[in-house]
Amino acid sequence: MSEAPPAEEAPHLVRLNPEQYAAVTSTQGPVLVLAGAGSGKTRVLTRRIAHLLHQGVSPKNVLAVTFTNKAAAEMRERVEELVGEAAHETWVSTFHSTCARILRTDIEALGWTRRFAIYDDDDQLRMIKHILAEGGWDPTRVGAREIMSRIDHYKNRMLGPEDVLEERRAYVGDPFVLVWREYEEALKAADALDFNDLVGKVVELFRDHPDHLERWRERFHYVLVDEYQDTNKGQYTLLRMLADGHHNIAVVGDDDQSIYGFRGADVSNILSFQQDYPEAKVIRLEQNYRSTGHILMLANAVVAHNTGRLEKRLWTESPNGSRVQMMLAPGPREEGVRVVDAIHKLRRMGTRLSDIAIIYRTNAVSRHFEAALRAARLPHKVVGGKKFYERREVRDVLAYLRLVVNAADDAAFLRVVNVPPRGVGAKTQADLRQDAANRGQPLLATAKTRGAGKSAGEKGIAAFAVLIDGLIADARELPLGELITQVVERSGYRAMLEGDVDKDGNIVQESKERLENLAQLVGDAAAFEAPPGVMGAMETLTHWLDRVALTADTDELPDGGVVTLMTVHSSKGLEFPVVFVVQMNEGLFPHERSGDAGIEEERRLAYVAFTRAMQRLVVSRSIKDVMGKPTQPSRFLYGIPTEVLDGDLPAGEPTQGARELRLAELEETNRKLPEFLARRAERLAAAEPEGMWTEVEIESADQLQKGVRVRHPKLGVGEILHVVGRQLRVSFGGVQRNVPMTRDLRIVVD
Repeated sequence: MSEAPPAEEAPHLVRLNPEQYAAVTSTQGPVLVLAGAGSGKTRVLTRRIAHLLHQGVSPKNVLAVTFTNKAAAEMRERVEELVGEAAHETWVSTFHSTCARILRTDIEALGWTRRFAIYDDDDQLRMIKHILAEGGWDPTRVGAREIMSRIDHYKNRMLGPEDVLEERRAYVGDPFVLVWREYEEALKAADALDFNDLVGKVVELFRDHPDHLERWRERFHYVLVDEYQDTNKGQYTLLRMLADGHHNIAVVGDDDQSIYGFRGADVSNILSFQQDYPEAKVIRLEQNYRSTGHILMLANAVVAHNTGRLEKRLWTESPNGSRVQMMLAPGPREEGVRVVDAIHKLRRMGTRLSDIAIIYRTNAVSRHFEAALRAARLPHKVVGGKKFYERREVRDVLAYLRLVVNAADDAAFLRVVNVPPRGVGAKTQADLRQDAANRGQPLLATAKTRGAGKSAGEKGIAAFAVLIDGLIADARELPLGELITQVVERSGYRAMLEGDVDKDGNIVQESKERLENLAQLVGDAAAFEAPPGVMGAMETLTHWLDRVALTADTDELPDGGVVTLMTVHSSKGLEFPVVFVVQMNEGLFPHERSGDAGIEEERRLAYVAFTRAMQRLVVSRSIKDVMGKPTQPSRFLYGIPTEVLDGDLPAGEPTQGARELRLAELEETNRKLPEFLARRAERLAAAEPEGMWTEVEIESADQLQKGVRVRHPKLGVGEILHVVGRQLRVSFGGVQRNVPMTRDLRIVVD
């Protein structure tokens, strides 16, 4: 254990335990702070920044990055409380916001303008659908959402179309690669980046332009990183680039809470930190200030089974508190009712609804608990539902503003050129797109070259171009709130909504709510404070649009007075006095798709879910699933000290996972086929490719076509004969078998 802090210290060093004190004051060289759940990592980060400034470091030389706007805002507020206005000059923001600010300064070196647009999921999807339509692709074979998902998957891993081909993750002529290339060209033409480009383009900038890297490296002489276990390859590379030379990098994280593998997070980044920086100082924060003793004993017992982790064990000076309640119900619907009954009891004991969270592994199971809460008329909010900035009227106004900032943003143009309706129908838009393609211009530039014409469509396009020119002039002068008011008024949007009336002449409820949302948008914009150094109304608008584009689900958590329902992923970084972790059945938690390779991350998910609870934790499950089939308790509910638990404890031995059960059934079937077993070795030998070969993970069903060779974990290597839906007919050494498309298959490439 570290030495205790001196009795008399600066204000930012008081009330720190010895390990926290060491983490705050070890300012030179690389530092790895292993911060268990509820151990005060935000306190350490903010006080470390304050300590650097107290030692005379310029606030401009400090960079602190995290993953959510909510976490960044909390850090900024705490630093400001400690050091005052000097906090405004430090960069405390998310990875993506940090990269957006760097690119707003230097992206011209890569061929974009400083007014580039940031495309979100909806913009991406619209663009990909347009490419598919223009190229005549069959939507039943080449799906826009699947392509977008695969692009995101590879960009998170710092791979481009040519890398995917080189690594044989796709074949020459693969529709996915062809569409991806067109997508990248369309982004460049629209002067736009997608969300996953932000980090990648900064890495590209630093790699190809060392002078820019050197300037930013000199600027950020001290780098602090929150939630380091959640970094992906691009973020890891960016941090290594910035820290190379001075090595003043302090990372705070917990490998036991690495739960974002699906979006490219690599737990090995934190596990190998000491290999990257052999001189690193390692400090463990193991004292928990959030949860009771019984909750921590449960969480420790679950995660201790993981082998790929850095040793630590949370402890607390708090009392053991109530035992963890195990709740059993006949089925999912009854489980929802029992959870609501328990909430009623808690309310009678004085618990507020805002103190209660219901946490589950996947969104698919939430409906049973939503239904029970609705039936009981208990106010609740599902995190991950439709976000404020995703509502139609909000997105429409944002599209106007994006077009004001970036005249090449064709996605924004197409969204609002006929909203409100101004006679610009599908044919007129198609003609305009063709004209723009022939000229090699963005749509807005082409619209300005065309006269008003005689048709309603041509008049509408001309009026729209004049409107945007007027709004561009306003954007150079007006404050944000007033500018948005002008957009709503001059575009006709307000008149459209106010004209939506019932038979009595009253505005219908939906339009009334949409007007209220626009009023909220005006208020949000009016309250926006631009980062230091931002000059002028147009630049302020650009930075506000960046903030909006980079807002996450958990940045819009409900205010008090409602029960919160969320996935484990959404709950990360939050805490509640009372937590229900529901549907703890094998196949749901851990999820059946996790397989052997993903079981450690599933166990970390359970650890995160349990450690959200401060005072009371309830774990519930059901005897049968939604189809009435028997279920098995989650394997994570076994091996826990009995003194921790109360209620309906799982009986018997932990069950095999769903995938293992299916393979066991297959083996049993095979044992009933003597002829198959007798020829198995011969078939496998015949099915093995000769010489060297490569096995490629399957990212899309499109990769599985007639003639493609695949490896099955039990049947060996075979050639696909037919594809029907999600079933394959495969020849394994001359014996044909029906094989479902699963994650166990691999494509074999010579």
